[in-house]
Amino acid sequence: MTPRPHASCHTDAGNQGGVSAARERRDRIIKGWSVYVNPHGLRRKARQAALALLLIALAAASLAACGGDSPTEGPTQPTRAPGNTPASTATSGATDAPASMDIPTPVSLTVSGSPSGDREVLVALYNATDGPNWRSDKNWLSDAPLEEWFGVATNANGRVTSLELDLNWLSGEIPKELGSLSNLRTLDLAKNVLSGEIPPEIGNLSSLQNLYLFDNQLSGEILKELGGISSLNRLYLHTNQLSGEIPPELGSLSGLEELYLHSNQLSGEIPKELESLDASLYTLTLRSNQLSGCIPTVLQSELIDFDQLELPLCG
Repeated sequence: MTPRPHASCHTDAGNQGGVSAARERRDRIIKGWSVYVNPHGLRRKARQAALALLLIALAAASLAACGGDSPTEGPTQPTRAPGNTPASTATSGATDAPASMDIPTPVSLTVSGSPSGDREVLVALYNATDGPNWRSDKNWLSDAPLEEWFGVATNANGRVTSLELDLNWLSGEIPKELGSLSNLRTLDLAKNVLSGEIPPEIGNLSSLQNLYLFDNQLSGEILKELGGISSLNRLYLHTNQLSGEIPPELGSLSGLEELYLHSNQLSGEIPKELESLDASLYTLTLRSNQLSGCIPTVLQSELIDFDQLELPLCG
């Protein structure tokens, strides 16, 4: 008896058809899987959609990392004053100064109005008058308080009120910067080797009471600006090489008590305006000059060298 074929077995034709069908199913599965794992298998629109989804995912991840806020402008650097060390990066939620707030910037140092400005003036004086060769320059150009500098006195605010450097071997010209010491009451540069003209800026010393510049080698004319220092009590300009006429503006110094002008090269007449000093003045010296004319009668008692002038009294 011929055995029957196994139920799972097929004829050759049937086997070929089944194999073909199986291969088609396999190819569809592989194709579908390749489409899933391989973007190159996607169609153009599908790729664009996938790219859009990818960008959205990246944007969401970026926002999550930044705390969820979407900046509308690029990051701005915190403004800081020059010279300050930047602080550590602020944590999220820290409050910055308003963008419209102006950070003050250091103003360049002036030569007046502050102790630091006075210090600059003194440095200028030191450099202009051969400071390294002074008889004494203790603490000058150091960081010590100004009142500890040789010959310097200050008030409670640290402003220079007195500068006494007489007989200290200063040489050269008086720097104009001294006119910025607005609190200065006494300026004593006598008995040195100072030369040149007295700078007109000295007339700006509105608090000056005592000006001692005698026994130097100063030249030029007596400053008419000195007549504007209403606080001046003592003016010692004798024993120099000052020339020209005595400025009549000195007659405006209503509080002047002592005026020493002898031993110069002054010329011209004694100005009549000096008569107005009679109420305050008690010492006046004019000898050893080249004066002419007559001596105002009201000044006779104040002229301690009256008999050395060889000038007549005014009628």
